[in-house]
Amino acid sequence: MKKTIFVIGAILLIILFPLFVKNSYHLYLMNRALIHAILATGLVFLTGFAGQISLGQAGFYAIGAYSSAYFTVKLGMPIVVGIIAGIVISVIAGFLLSIPSFKLKAFFLSLVTIAFGQIVWMLVINLTPITGGPYGFFGIPFYSFGGVMLSFGQVFWLFGGLLLLSVFIMFRIKHSHFGRAMLAMNDDDVATETCGISTKKLKIAAFGFSAGLAGLAGALYAHLAGFLSPEPFTFFESSNFVAMAVVGGLRHMSGGVVGGIGLTLLPEFLRFGGWENYYLMVTSLIVIVIVIFMPMGLGPILESLFRKVFRVKRNNTKTL
Repeated sequence: MKKTIFVIGAILLIILFPLFVKNSYHLYLMNRALIHAILATGLVFLTGFAGQISLGQAGFYAIGAYSSAYFTVKLGMPIVVGIIAGIVISVIAGFLLSIPSFKLKAFFLSLVTIAFGQIVWMLVINLTPITGGPYGFFGIPFYSFGGVMLSFGQVFWLFGGLLLLSVFIMFRIKHSHFGRAMLAMNDDDVATETCGISTKKLKIAAFGFSAGLAGLAGALYAHLAGFLSPEPFTFFESSNFVAMAVVGGLRHMSGGVVGGIGLTLLPEFLRFGGWENYYLMVTSLIVIVIVIFMPMGLGPILESLFRKVFRVKRNNTKTL
């Protein structure tokens, strides 16, 4: 009962967050954090559950962003159609990228994903008629409903709902026979094959789901920012997304949420007077400390703390 009340209270605080925060930049930053959480959730699914390494998630992020922007600006489609197009095209790209994973593992597969991200980034720069190239893609419409433009607070609820839906889908997959087969492949793909399970299908599905969430995140970012340039889609961003998944916990359901939101907000908390030139260095040091001393990530640690609190309370009530 107490656990239920705690969970409901936490959910209400999150839902009511936009009502208490009036600063537009803070709301925009929280929306970016939710976008990163969606992308990191897909990476947790791909790497933590399916055992496939990807250092090119920024490529799918870019595909989703520019696809949605192109469909809405150049073709005049509604935003919903643009977002769906970004997801579909990203999923197709994920299916294609999964093919090398049939034969490659670990370091070799990571090189392929890095190359994929670099190819997409070069296409973004050189396909000027489609992407705007280094000059940028302007005029991307902001979110609206019934002809009325949404506020950052309403967009926060929209992104939060999509994040919950993403985690719920991943939860359902994980606890299905398909998810158990995927975890078995993560432990030993050869043994999984000998059990009659097609690891190729599992890898295709894992790359597709992860790419779809990255494409969704990119499409959401495009309409949030209203402008696209090549800078947010570099290899550095792919590394940052991996750091989010690792810090949150690769084998944990909430890993992408904790890591995506935490590493998006952490640099902003450290950006105060006199630290303008050092806050990114301090952020990197904090990530290193977390990886060394908490290799399972923050997600399982936070959950274990909640469980201990509830267990102590139950014991106290029994003694009373």
